[in-house]
Amino acid sequence: MTRILCIDDNQDVLEPLGEMLRASGFTTLAALSGKQGIRLLLQNSVDLVVLDYEMPEMNGGLVAQAIRRCKPKIPIILFTGMLDDIPYSVRHNVDGLVHKTDFDGLLTSINTLTNVSLGTRKAT
Repeated sequence: MTRILCIDDNQDVLEPLGEMLRASGFTTLAALSGKQGIRLLLQNSVDLVVLDYEMPEMNGGLVAQAIRRCKPKIPIILFTGMLDDIPYSVRHNVDGLVHKTDFDGLLTSINTLTNVSLGTRKAT
């Protein structure tokens, strides 16, 4: 089963996101900060990361850089409400960019990226 690490500093986003992903057949891990997310990534088998951009301490761009250094092949989707404000350097370092209100788009991106990285379809 595909395991997705969700990183967002807002619990009100993490909870419904996790519920939606589990209802779609995924297992999830949740982190309320970039540092916590990186720790979970290093301690667990993860197939994909869904990452917020605007977070204290480490923004999503810095978290994506850290993920690329330690686990370069894991797909990263930036799931944010600030699509227009994401710098090119950050856009270039992630595999998908989805607005936080577009849950269908997020599921489509997850299914596409996990098919590519895992070679089989894991969720419906």
